[in-house]
Amino acid sequence: MKAELYQWMKNLAVFYILFTAFLHLVPDKKYERYVRLFMGFLLILMMCTPVFALLGKGKELVAKFDLHYDGETQFMEKEEIEKMQILYLKKGYEEEIREKIVNNLGNTGIKLEDAAVHIEEERVSVVLTVREKLNEEQERRVADALWESCGIGEGDYTIHVALHGENAVDRTFTSGTASGGGGHAGIP
Repeated sequence: MKAELYQWMKNLAVFYILFTAFLHLVPDKKYERYVRLFMGFLLILMMCTPVFALLGKGKELVAKFDLHYDGETQFMEKEEIEKMQILYLKKGYEEEIREKIVNNLGNTGIKLEDAAVHIEEERVSVVLTVREKLNEEQERRVADALWESCGIGEGDYTIHVALHGENAVDRTFTSGTASGGGGHAGIP
C-alpha cells in the first residue's frame, strides 16, 4: 500500500513538472487555456486512479471504456460503409439510367452527343447534349422517350446543342495578364 501511494505521489510530481514545462512551450497565450483544460482533465483522472484502485473499480472502468470505445468505432465504421454503399448504388443507378437514355434516344434517330444524369435525393435530372438543334417534333420524341424509359418529366431535363466547326466554342480558359502590357489576357 505504501509503495502504491509513493508511486502515485511520484506520478503527480512528474505530471506537474511536465505540465509546467508544456505551458512554457505553448506558442501563443490564447492556447494556454485549452492546454490547462486538457491537463486539468488528466490531473482529475490521475487523482481518481487510487480511489478506483481502492474500490477495485479501476480495471472495470478501463474495461467499460474499451467496450464503449469499440462499440462506437464499430458503429462509425458501419455508418461509413453504408454511406459508401449508397454512393456506389447512386453512381451505378445514374450510369444505368444514362445507358437507357442513350439507347432509347438512339432508336428515335436523334444524334446524341452526351447524356449526364444526376440524382439528388429523390429527384433525377438529365442534361442532354445533341449534335444539332432539335425541331419541335424531335423535342417531343425526346420528352416521350425520357418519360417512357425512366419517368423523367419536362422540368427534369435540359437539352444543349454541341457546336462544331466554325461556330464551336473554345472551351479553354486563359487567365492572368498579357505579356505585352497591362491588358487582360483572352479579352480583345
